Amino acid sequence: MASAALMFSGELFPYQHEAVDRILTDRRILVAYSMGTGKTVLTLAAMEQLLGEGTIRRCVIMVPSSLKWQWAQAVATFTDTPTRTVTLRGVDLVVPTADVCTLISGSPQQRRAQWQRAHRTDYVIAGYSAVLHDWADLRALQFDALILDEATAIKTFAARTTKRVKQLRPPVRVALTGTPLENRPEEVFSIMEWVNRDVLGRWHPFDRSYITRNRFGGVSSYKNLELLHRNLGRAMVRKSRLDPEVAKYLPAVTYTTRAVRLDATTRTVYRAVLADVQAAMAEVVEAGGQQVDLAAYYAGIRADGPHLAVHGKLMARLQALRQLLDHPQLLMDSAVAYHEGKGGSAYAASFAAGRSDLPDLTSSPKLIALDDLVATMLAEGAKIAVFTEYRRMLPYLARRLGIDTDFVLFHGQLKSDERASLLSKFKTDPECRLFISTNAGGYGLDLPEAQYLINYDLPYSAGVLAQRNTRHVRASSIFDRVHVINLVVEDSIEERVQATLARREALALAVVDGSGVGTLDMDVGSLSQHIENAR
Repeated sequence: MASAALMFSGELFPYQHEAVDRILTDRRILVAYSMGTGKTVLTLAAMEQLLGEGTIRRCVIMVPSSLKWQWAQAVATFTDTPTRTVTLRGVDLVVPTADVCTLISGSPQQRRAQWQRAHRTDYVIAGYSAVLHDWADLRALQFDALILDEATAIKTFAARTTKRVKQLRPPVRVALTGTPLENRPEEVFSIMEWVNRDVLGRWHPFDRSYITRNRFGGVSSYKNLELLHRNLGRAMVRKSRLDPEVAKYLPAVTYTTRAVRLDATTRTVYRAVLADVQAAMAEVVEAGGQQVDLAAYYAGIRADGPHLAVHGKLMARLQALRQLLDHPQLLMDSAVAYHEGKGGSAYAASFAAGRSDLPDLTSSPKLIALDDLVATMLAEGAKIAVFTEYRRMLPYLARRLGIDTDFVLFHGQLKSDERASLLSKFKTDPECRLFISTNAGGYGLDLPEAQYLINYDLPYSAGVLAQRNTRHVRASSIFDRVHVINLVVEDSIEERVQATLARREALALAVVDGSGVGTLDMDVGSLSQHIENAR
């Protein structure tokens, strides 16, 4: 039996009450409040009421690995639970006692014991990997409520995680995400299929109603988006951080793009890779694979059949372009890793082997520009978050930026306790002024201590970018205004990525907020035109 139900001890903002009420009345709901608006707190308020009145006996909270300890701390902060202090790699965290909340983490033996204890606690916090590695234990647990934090984890139909999660259908199902549509309406369909499959119906009628396809079967545009927005509202509650009732509780945000100019040597090498990209695009056209969706490709949604190989060749060359722009050494690292059998790119290896004019591998125009920016911000006494797509870029960033201040490096290969410790260090140590991260730090983390956020490079996904850009836009921020700076190389593929992200953002606004347009730009023709102009 679970412990006696606790009580919510936090204080809600006025705009949060609607979501709490919808959770309590609808029981199956997508809470699509913008990032930083307190989805964790309002969800706990609703769960505490359901536990207190005996409607549910146990709540499972499924989260990205980096957020497990953050959720445990939230339960300790916003309920009247008895607490304990745990020390993770030298950092103390206050979390609920073990008889109230079970956090699933550690070795298989440790997790097995935790799952047994979970049968006696109110809250169980587990990563999404539990549906793959601890499926039998999860299925054996009796629970009446399941919270999916960062619910875009189930946006991809074919993923094993998605399929497993959709088998879990307790009476209370709450999906939390500020970006239910990261790149395409199909993603929110997948999430809603778990929340309440009656809202958007079956796939084929949805496809016919909202998607316009070209003669190759690819998506050319979306339609009836106002209708889609209204239908989503039957099981979605949404507040944007731009809504007047919300904005007054959040810091204002200034967005800036800082242009970076390439040196002549790097530009020459860039054009050589660009020529290889053009050749690969010609193969895509010949194979009949006219549709090129970069965000889908890197999310694991690959072309089928004969298109797979040619799409992979094209993506490898585009990846090489972006690595070169970030730092020429990244391209060499990828080549070396391939030769050593540690991943890397066969294309990078063959390209590097055939060039005698590679640029200075110890320097990068973009990194120099970043260093200048960070130096100015550090002189102001600010804390700064820096994001990159590439884990191999982290040591170069640290080596250049970490001379004058302490820093943390955050990435997806860290264990959950390591992540919690590093996050706490950045938040509490005044000497730690830099949070340098891959996209692993872009979901769910609260960084209200940061006044500046710099995108060293841009992701292909508009949802990933939106998540990144709001890590420091929190109600708990101490600043009236915070800043987002994008570093973009002039006359390069990065400019097209930025433009495409803007179109994807407009598409998301059309579906989620009822404004915007349903057009995309991801076909070979438009990419070819961009590259022709760039050359």
